[in-house]
Amino acid sequence: MAEKLTNRYEIIESLGQGGFGQTFLARDHHLPGQPLCVIKQLKPAFSDESMLATAQRLFNLEAETLYRLGNHDQIPQLLAHFEQSGKFYLVQTYVEGTPLSAELAGQRLSEAQVRSLLQDVLTVLAFVHQQQVIHRDIKPDNLIRRRSDGRLVLIDFGAVKALGTSAQRLTVAIGSAGYMAPEQQASRPCFASDLYAVGMVVLEALIGQPPVQFLARVPAGEAVTCQALGLALTASLAQFIDQLIGLDPRDRYPTAQAALRALSAETQLPMPSAGSPMTQLPQPQLPMTQLPEPQPPPLSPQAFRNRQALLSKVKRFWIQGVLEQSLQGQVLLSLGLEERPDAIAPPWRIDWSSDGQPARPLPAHLRVIDLFDQIGAGRTLLILGEPGAGKTTTLLLLAKTLLERAEQALNHRLPVVFNLSSWRGEPIATWLIGELNSKYQVPKAIGRRWVDEQQLLLLLDGLDEVPAARRAGCVAALNQFHRDYSPELVVCSRREDYEALPTQLSFQSAIYLRSLSPDQIWDSINQAGSSLSGLKALLEAESRLQDAATSLLTLAQSPLMLNIMVLAYQGIDPAAIPRFDRAQDYHQQLFEAYVARMFERRATGAAVYSQAQTVRWLQQLAQQLVRMSQTVFLIERMQPDWLTSKRQWLSYQLGIWLSFLILATAVGAQVLDWDRLVLGLLIGGLIFSRVFGIQQITPAETLRWSWQKARSNLALGLTVGPLLGWLLKVGFGALFGDARCVLQGPCLLDYSLVGLSFGAVIGLTFGLIRGLSGTRVSTASLPNQGIWQSARNAVLFSLVATVMLAVPGVLMGNTTGSFWAASGLAFGFAAGGGEAVIKHGILRLILFFSGQIPWNYARFLDYAAERIFLQKVGGGYIFVHRLLLEYFATAESWAEDRPRLLR
Repeated sequence: MAEKLTNRYEIIESLGQGGFGQTFLARDHHLPGQPLCVIKQLKPAFSDESMLATAQRLFNLEAETLYRLGNHDQIPQLLAHFEQSGKFYLVQTYVEGTPLSAELAGQRLSEAQVRSLLQDVLTVLAFVHQQQVIHRDIKPDNLIRRRSDGRLVLIDFGAVKALGTSAQRLTVAIGSAGYMAPEQQASRPCFASDLYAVGMVVLEALIGQPPVQFLARVPAGEAVTCQALGLALTASLAQFIDQLIGLDPRDRYPTAQAALRALSAETQLPMPSAGSPMTQLPQPQLPMTQLPEPQPPPLSPQAFRNRQALLSKVKRFWIQGVLEQSLQGQVLLSLGLEERPDAIAPPWRIDWSSDGQPARPLPAHLRVIDLFDQIGAGRTLLILGEPGAGKTTTLLLLAKTLLERAEQALNHRLPVVFNLSSWRGEPIATWLIGELNSKYQVPKAIGRRWVDEQQLLLLLDGLDEVPAARRAGCVAALNQFHRDYSPELVVCSRREDYEALPTQLSFQSAIYLRSLSPDQIWDSINQAGSSLSGLKALLEAESRLQDAATSLLTLAQSPLMLNIMVLAYQGIDPAAIPRFDRAQDYHQQLFEAYVARMFERRATGAAVYSQAQTVRWLQQLAQQLVRMSQTVFLIERMQPDWLTSKRQWLSYQLGIWLSFLILATAVGAQVLDWDRLVLGLLIGGLIFSRVFGIQQITPAETLRWSWQKARSNLALGLTVGPLLGWLLKVGFGALFGDARCVLQGPCLLDYSLVGLSFGAVIGLTFGLIRGLSGTRVSTASLPNQGIWQSARNAVLFSLVATVMLAVPGVLMGNTTGSFWAASGLAFGFAAGGGEAVIKHGILRLILFFSGQIPWNYARFLDYAAERIFLQKVGGGYIFVHRLLLEYFATAESWAEDRPRLLR
């Protein structure tokens, strides 16, 4: 290679060559002094375009990782990356020094030298692991002793090496013989795999032979230990090395940081200083028992975008839209955890020995994510708690950590939050595909693939919100899904509702969120100072009563109710707070005070809606959600079951039929005489009602053009279309025209020509329309997005159909332009989602004139969200808490001049 790469880098000599490319020493002619640099060239061993695109994506991913890792002093800095002539190049700083392999050739290191070697290697490797990166090829050749300061520099981060030929790309294991851990040879590397390689490097330094030689001396089936290899070392160092090279990764240190801490304790050496890059980053909290999932095959660019789009939506909907909003201005109280082994029925449990196991308090410092990690691969967890105990907050905190991991590593499953309240009895896999489509705008084909390939980590809230009659069936469906798919999932439920079920979840672990302790309650109130003197005095008085457990103190044990108390009673005089004998009465008063306070605090300028209107429409919404066992409300998913009276139902059906008659008459009047039009409309109406139905509104999904789908459907359309067109033309001619002329006379040829031509155009139109498919996860989520998308699809389909149908029709002179315009409109109505728009519009009109919803529903829901009655979840809305939903569903009418708590 004599030429300059990108007219900048002059190749001086080759430093090495392998199966994946070459490494060169080069000179950078664009920088002052023309410094030396190292260029790694990767030439993929395949020519398939899709694989090349995948190689390009992984190459860019490795470059991004190397840019980040280059901030450490013991890792070469990445200066540039580029593609030229189908080859990929990485440009890194040149490290002048000697490979560790040259140092070890023909000599052994002392214990002191080995400890120094371990300290140096583990220091840089800890930084690498903190960046969620697995090196996968640690060996003496990839450790350079820098001449300037004598420190070891770690090189060769070859993430792109996962790509080989088409036949090998799913099974190739990166690494070098002798240094690869067993799980790495099975293409399941983890952080502990790097530590195994470090252990082998250390043994090579102590023995003076590479691993392939000294491992051959260990009898098959016997564990590799320092003692088995005949090494005379101090017991502590031998134990440390033995833990590095354990065959089971669970027997090793989980990360380099953990190993470095153990080494520092063993050698009495200090940990690296706080100023080092390693300690400036948060340390990963990975338990010893955690096993990572297998590395997935390379993703296509579109699959990668779909993955990122879903992660972005889950983060935006639930973390930013719900979790961060609900915690805003509140103190996140630390809840105690209890392990509840009796709440689950794992398949291996022996009934006679397991019944009656007591709840076990878990350590105070243990987080739910720590417990979830300890479960290991295929982890399943049940979270129980009382109403308002923080189950959803706990679930979303778990989701936040899992999202961060999935964003950093492709081998992590996609954490997705769902609410079980929408389950209607179908298999869980079918339900998940539908929820992905309706809540996250994921095309059903993509959702089905994600479910089948176990790419999702399911976070399911609201088992208690499933109707009581279906709740046991939901548990059975979850257990069946667990057996069929081996998913990783978390389920939340109220304790009392779950314990009333006849069956239990076959999960691996269950925890219970304990109520707030009296100390936590008083600490929260005391932090507010004198502004809560009224609440404090009331609680102190009740704490002296024998029946205090049945009143306000009981409510205060719930984090939600305590926060509502702080908000409702802030600045209220003690004498102004009425006394009740029952907790239920305080419960009602607290929510009334909360609603009133939200109106007061958010009263900026003239109110768009009166308080009475707001409460009435929120009551209507809450009652509908409770009746339908829903939690997340999407405007586009409103169904005719919102209609509560026979008069409303009759109006809805008449509106649908009237819309159909107008559209059908516009088309039919162009080809049929008026005396025969009635029969045609009757037949068309029956077909319409059977095809589209009256009781279901199904919006269209977001569409993108696909040449592949267009080609396959064009073949089908041009084969079936002419035959169908001929049958329709001849059949309608015989039914509504001169049957003798059509079937026996000269009309048959004309009718056949028109029918075949018409059918061919219909088939062509069908193929082009089918080229629009939902193969991409939409990145946008707006209120009523499904209906607006249906309207856009209907207009697009109508225009395409009008043009495609009008050209041959006008050329043949059989029909007028108005017929084709009407036909195109009908096609868009039928195929593009226009019928969903019409149904939705009629439903909204009826509900508006009945006073059940406002005219601009999205505007009202945003208004309610501003007053913290609702929270936005993407294009949908949820009440800020289930208890507030239940309050509105059962509350009485609201009067704006009702008595208020006095300040």
